[in-house]
Amino acid sequence: MVKRVLTSLIALTLSAGALVACASSDDETVTPEAGSSGAAAGAFPVSITHKLGTTTLEKAPERVVALSDADLDALLLLGVQPVGVYQSVAEGGVSPWAKPMITGSPKQLVQGENGVDPEEIAALNPDLVLAGGDYYIDNEYKALSPLVPTTAYETGPFEDPWQTTLRQVAKLLGKSEQGEQIIAQVQAKSDAVKTQYPQLAGKTFTISQVYEAGTIGVLRSDKDVTVKAFADLGMKLAPAVAALPGEDFAVTLSLEKIATIDADVVLVYCTEPQLKTALESNTLFKNLNAVKGGKYVAVGTDAFMALRNPSPLSVPFFIDNTVPDVAKAAGA
Repeated sequence: MVKRVLTSLIALTLSAGALVACASSDDETVTPEAGSSGAAAGAFPVSITHKLGTTTLEKAPERVVALSDADLDALLLLGVQPVGVYQSVAEGGVSPWAKPMITGSPKQLVQGENGVDPEEIAALNPDLVLAGGDYYIDNEYKALSPLVPTTAYETGPFEDPWQTTLRQVAKLLGKSEQGEQIIAQVQAKSDAVKTQYPQLAGKTFTISQVYEAGTIGVLRSDKDVTVKAFADLGMKLAPAVAALPGEDFAVTLSLEKIATIDADVVLVYCTEPQLKTALESNTLFKNLNAVKGGKYVAVGTDAFMALRNPSPLSVPFFIDNTVPDVAKAAGA
């Protein structure tokens, strides 16, 4: 199933110390304010409502598990170290943007076909499980929520923007004001892209993944978080892709239909080097206007993880490491 394949990178893949890779548009480092590590007075008890129910805390949590990059990054930026995290496909099991901020050795939880093992989480004795960005929470919530307060998405899997997840985490930690400060600083960096790269405005894009020979999975929904990330830069999803039938955020196409993904900028991630070689040697792919015109961007694993997991740490990573290539392609 294409949804399962395209989520595999995220489902198996962002301290009060210095924050790395999260510069503002003025290249100033974004750091938690001095004295902001504690919860706001009178913040508890606190509740948030999400798609699967309500999460309530009577006091500030001390042992927190984070089941997505968006949740983990928010937690770290707000000065709290996790006792458990989901295991990323990144080297060492943690995304490169979050790794420098983790000071301890949290338990890495493997997400299988139905998500994490609730017994593994219970063994960590947590008082909060953050799963606002966890795309398996539909399977996990029924087992986890009776054991420990557990969050979930507010709109749908792959739909909540990182700001929504950050606000969830900040509220449950009693740090909503600090959360808004982080949002403002990261948003300023994102907004500055439009000024720095005006050639992106109005350009069409497609982003796809090759995970097996002969097919390509392409994102088709304007509700998808990755599609929204490009829309934030002033770009728009290619009409031919947006018109593809179906209700899922992605569809699988045979390479015979690869002309559908042609756009002003074409981004493709290949899960294996041999798949990339095969794609780039395919005549139909080479005949795409984007490829012939130098508007094709080959996306690496870290960049793809950042694109599929927008967070207050991965968005700056995406801007610094991928946007320059996209802008170059858009201006070619």
